Amino acid sequence: MKKLIILATLLLGMAHAAFAEKRGVLMEIHYRSVPGKNMSVNRAPMRLPIEVVYDSDTHRIKVTGNESMDAEVFLYNANGDLENYSSSLNTEFTVLTPGIYIIQIQGDGWYAEGEIEVE
Repeated sequence: MKKLIILATLLLGMAHAAFAEKRGVLMEIHYRSVPGKNMSVNRAPMRLPIEVVYDSDTHRIKVTGNESMDAEVFLYNANGDLENYSSSLNTEFTVLTPGIYIIQIQGDGWYAEGEIEVE
């Protein structure tokens, strides 16, 4: 009987872990234009060594990137209100309230935006 209870407990624990997931967040990168300068050249999208991942099990948003990059990270809710801020690129935010959040990473001459849906 004890073995059956232990086995059922292990299966329930594994089922909970199976539903937790880490999702990558698609970030759109934008360039800031210089006033008075015509930049009408079509170029390939910029690839930045930045990764944004949302872990639904721990309710954390993790932003990682190259240590040499100087950038700030902002987290906004669906209403556009600032929820959290970090002056450095490598950071983690905990989000407990369900809803849609917008993450914005600002660097020198560029910024990136992504949307995260927290359930």
